[in-house]
Amino acid sequence: MEEIRRLVQEGLSITAISMVLGCDRKTVRKYLQHPDVPRYGPRRPRRSKLELYLPYLKERLAAGVWDTVVLLRELRQRGYSGGGTILKDHLQPLRQAAREVAVRRFETPPVHQAQVD
Repeated sequence: MEEIRRLVQEGLSITAISMVLGCDRKTVRKYLQHPDVPRYGPRRPRRSKLELYLPYLKERLAAGVWDTVVLLRELRQRGYSGGGTILKDHLQPLRQAAREVAVRRFETPPVHQAQVD
């Protein structure tokens, strides 16, 4: 609101102010007409439908079951009402992390040569 007031005092039009601030003209006009209008911050993230089933899912992944269709079927039997996309989006970064193989380097002391046949 203070930024809008400052720009109005500089003589900018509502359209120019909206372009500078990156908001709609109607928003600028609303704050100029009603300066006491509450401003809202970002919303809290919503709980995922999958959240209740994450311990079971973690257990199944540890057992080696990574197939989304199989996991979705098992979760639905347990009462999961969400879709497969939520499950797939949750599994995708976990799959990438599981594919990464740690590299172990073997260092030889100086003057000794390592040979691999």
